[in-house]
Amino acid sequence: MEVEYEITPDDLYNYHWRASFRSPSAKRTKRKFYVYLLLTYMLLTVLPAIGSDGFELSQVSLWWLLPLPVLLAAGWIVQRWQIRRAISGLVEEEKPGRGQLGAHKISLNEAGLVERTAVNESRHSWTGVDRVEHDQKYIYIYTAPHAALIIPKRAFSTLQEAESFNQLARLSKQSAAIASHN
Repeated sequence: MEVEYEITPDDLYNYHWRASFRSPSAKRTKRKFYVYLLLTYMLLTVLPAIGSDGFELSQVSLWWLLPLPVLLAAGWIVQRWQIRRAISGLVEEEKPGRGQLGAHKISLNEAGLVERTAVNESRHSWTGVDRVEHDQKYIYIYTAPHAALIIPKRAFSTLQEAESFNQLARLSKQSAAIASHN
């Protein structure tokens, strides 16, 4: 099965935005951020209770907890703003027709897949494919944990064709994984 399509800056932006929230490392980083924020905040509530006489529970300042929801919301907003800025910078650096942006052609067969662009031809066996995912607008074939071929579903004539392509990629990946374990 073969598909030809054009990757636009919006496609690249959407891929990075999705990866910023769906990838395991992004989730881990986000969890660490909130845990460290909470631990720092808890330390600030306990710090006034430590004095020359030792620790006095009655001196624990719980009023510090009142602005916590506002601080968490502000952290969420700032984090999204930083991600948006970083992704926009990455997308602006890309040049059309130099690999990521521009025309792509992907061919799937039993052995693997081949991606062709104006500047590159890549071959990947199914055992080398990390995973296959999809969402409402795209099919993602991850050739590494943090790198994917982005295939817009608009490249197909119908949604059924897109689903067939997705199923073929998923089944091929699963078959290769089973064969490699035997």
